[in-house]
Amino acid sequence: MNKQTIEINTKLEWKSEFDTDIYRIDLEHRIFLELIDSFRIGILNNYDDERLLRMINEIEKYQEFHFTSEENFLIDIEYPNRHKHQLIHLDLMEKLNIERHNTRNFNEYLNFIYNWFVSHTLTEDKKISDYIKDNKIGTNTFKNININDGK
Repeated sequence: MNKQTIEINTKLEWKSEFDTDIYRIDLEHRIFLELIDSFRIGILNNYDDERLLRMINEIEKYQEFHFTSEENFLIDIEYPNRHKHQLIHLDLMEKLNIERHNTRNFNEYLNFIYNWFVSHTLTEDKKISDYIKDNKIGTNTFKNININDGK
C-alpha cells in the first residue's frame, strides 16, 4: 500500500474499502478515524501544542482500548493468528510513543497514524473478516458480529 500525504483541508472520511463487515470492529474504526480527523482539524485551526498533544493522547488511549477490544474478539472467535495480530498492535503502540516524543511536527504524526490505520485495516483486519466468512462464523454464534454477506 502506498503511503499518502494527507491534504490538511480535506476531511478524512470513511471509505467502503475500510469495511471489515464486522460491526464491532467497523464501529470502533469509524470512531478512531473521527479522532484522527479531529486532530487534522486541530492542526488546520492552529491549535496550540498543548491542545494538540491532548488530542494525540486521546487518539492513543482510544487506540489502546480498541486493541484490547479487538484482541478479546479474536480470542472469542478462536482466530489462529491472534498472537501475531497482537504483536502488530504492540508494535504500533511503541512506534506511536517514539513518534510522539521525537517530533513536534504534528503533520508527520497525522500522516503516520492515518497511513498505519489504512494499511492495517486493509490488510490485517481484512484477514479477520476472511477468517469469519471462511469458517461460517455468524451472528447466531456471536451476537456482536455482523457479517453482511451480500456486499
